[in-house]
Amino acid sequence: MKVLITDNINPGCGEILSKNGYKITEKAKLSKDELKSIISEYDILIVRSATKVTSDIIDMAANMKLIGRAGAGVDNIDIEAATRKGIIVMNTPGGNTVSAAEHACGMILASARNIPQAHGEMKQGIWDKKKWMGVELEGKTLSIIGVGKIGREVAKRMQAFGMRTIGYDPMLPDEFATKLDIELLTLSENFKQADFITVHSSLNESTKNLICKETIDLMKPDVRIINCARGGIINEYDMAQAVKDGKMASAAMDVFAEEPINENNPLSELQNVIMTPHIAASTVEAQIKVAKQIAEQIVEWNKSKQLIGAVNASAIELAQAPEVKSFLTLAEKLGQMVAQVVDTKPKHLTVWVSGDFLRKYSEVITAAALKGFLDIAHQGDINYINATAMANEMGVDVELRYEKENLDYTNLIRVELENGKTKRMIGGAVFAAKEIRVVMVDQFLCEFKPEGNILIYNNEDKPGVLARVGMILLRNELNIANVALSRDESKKEALTVISVDDDLDQKILKDIDQVDGVFDAHLIKLSS
Repeated sequence: MKVLITDNINPGCGEILSKNGYKITEKAKLSKDELKSIISEYDILIVRSATKVTSDIIDMAANMKLIGRAGAGVDNIDIEAATRKGIIVMNTPGGNTVSAAEHACGMILASARNIPQAHGEMKQGIWDKKKWMGVELEGKTLSIIGVGKIGREVAKRMQAFGMRTIGYDPMLPDEFATKLDIELLTLSENFKQADFITVHSSLNESTKNLICKETIDLMKPDVRIINCARGGIINEYDMAQAVKDGKMASAAMDVFAEEPINENNPLSELQNVIMTPHIAASTVEAQIKVAKQIAEQIVEWNKSKQLIGAVNASAIELAQAPEVKSFLTLAEKLGQMVAQVVDTKPKHLTVWVSGDFLRKYSEVITAAALKGFLDIAHQGDINYINATAMANEMGVDVELRYEKENLDYTNLIRVELENGKTKRMIGGAVFAAKEIRVVMVDQFLCEFKPEGNILIYNNEDKPGVLARVGMILLRNELNIANVALSRDESKKEALTVISVDDDLDQKILKDIDQVDGVFDAHLIKLSS
């Protein structure tokens, strides 16, 4: 595979990949146009934070299979565009944890004791002890917004200074936070109680401008804020005004909404704001770690398909569990089948999973069903990563539903497709770990193997219908491999499923559809 490495990544990355047979090209400081002109030549792109991998670049990446980020943040990569194209985005979330945490702790100390400002005046020959009165950390409350790996490391270190640690993280269980000696509170309570606030969350729609005039108004008048996470989480104009007005004692910033910052950045002129140029992860140790880590993750992915650090491929990670393989095959088959029994453009697809075992794998089962559906309904390269995005592009809403148990089957998968007027459902189960069976079609219970050429139709529940269909198959020298029959409780309507050894053409299907008592006949073609 051909790999393009940008952004002056430590040589250890290329060395590991080269030893494993990858063809490496290293080109730092590429312009956007330069990157667009060569990106189609490569299978893998590895970047740090400087290269912006935008949607128009991804559109040009005809052969791209994976984008690797040597670091934790991936906001410089258009993950949605990559996902839509089936490209794995992979980062190294733990490689620079210690470096980033230590920098944040350093910024907390610097903010508390005005170290950079006092240093600057000393260099100018100014000795002014009274001007730079600081505050102790002991007994103060530190709020950690985003209690991930870096946030936890900051908490551990600042607890050693005697700080009370509170935090906000909607994904962290209370009992786990308790073990870390972090009190989880609402976001507003964090803002109200904190003497120091350190940000360690990712940048997304919910965190953009999280700290702004409205939230600053909730804070103590002498609050100090540290951001070593992502620019854009803090509204820099509102922060600057708060410092000018004396609402905020000081701030320490390593990341900014626009990098490099421009000369009009409102924080630049403020003496009470400490600024560093996005260097929290810039230690020798961290850069060696993330460079080697991303290379090792890529090698492992290519060898065993194991996805370590994949940010947009959780479905693929789940799919690697041996115990779910047969259910994924079943889900794909169900998706293929339901796509072939609906004549008009579908509007809504629902995947139902029943049973505690399948609940764990519901995300990847949905991806598998969508892949099967799209393999029939959509021309293009469909995989577990891009299936949902592709379905949405086609105007199909996708829904996952879970029920604790089904009275007839311990673990059941049902795929339901509707277009507003018509609704079709096909469900299946796995027996003896590997035996895949369809067990229901709409309201009918019936059992058959989902493979080969399958004729499926509804019919009036009366004598002679099956015989007349059989005669058509006989005239066309089509051998019947299996027949499954079912009827509804009223005994007025029935379902017939016939597996045949050879292809049925549309003329034969039309003849069958015109048999007295037959309606809604479909041919389903599946691989064995």
